[in-house]
Amino acid sequence: MGQLDGRVALVTGSTRGIGTAIAELFAAEGATVIVHGRRQDDTDRVAATIPNAVGIAGDQGNLEAVRDICRRAQEACGTVDVLVNNAAIAPRSAFTRIDDEEWEQGILIDLTAPFWFMRELVPGMKAAGWGSILNVTSGMNTGSPVGFSTYSAAKGGLNGLSFTISRELEPFGIRTNLLSAGAYTDMIRQLPEQIHLAMKETMPTVQDNARTALRLVADESLNGQLWAVGGEHNEDARLRY
Repeated sequence: MGQLDGRVALVTGSTRGIGTAIAELFAAEGATVIVHGRRQDDTDRVAATIPNAVGIAGDQGNLEAVRDICRRAQEACGTVDVLVNNAAIAPRSAFTRIDDEEWEQGILIDLTAPFWFMRELVPGMKAAGWGSILNVTSGMNTGSPVGFSTYSAAKGGLNGLSFTISRELEPFGIRTNLLSAGAYTDMIRQLPEQIHLAMKETMPTVQDNARTALRLVADESLNGQLWAVGGEHNEDARLRY
């Protein structure tokens, strides 16, 4: 028996990195997984490697596209029980060089799009009386390396949103948690070489992130929590945020 037997999980940004590792582990634990990315050929390629997975592509920076992704997921698999908001962008610019377009795009993809996905899928979870939302955040929301102001702002907003709705949705059987992810990804590789190569030796793997994600999604005692991969779990994060 898998920990997610019979569940349907949508993992945004799951055509590479942490998202793919989460999709693979959730499928291994019995879930039907919707692999999401911007391009259909990428989602189909990854879904073909995961048992009981479906690839659905769409631009999460567009509200109508998000609605279409959710509609297609529900038509293909039924109610989406588990939502993992993993997809994000992390442009690196000095604060004084951030233009309006870069700022708006970062907030759109990293904060507004997760809000859209939750707003679209929560009604189905309410009707089913069960749901699990996992929003992937970052330790960078409390003090990131120089150059990631937009990303930090968006992830800080995602934390506040998640802690608030964890209380609001709990009476309907829906839990909301945060995964403070950490792995050697494209974002880290933007840092100066001597920094990112040193970090590579000590950072958790994408599989470490996936295992923590599974615990947060599957353990029904957890709600309103922020857990850091490779660090201390903050059991009181919601109260102290």
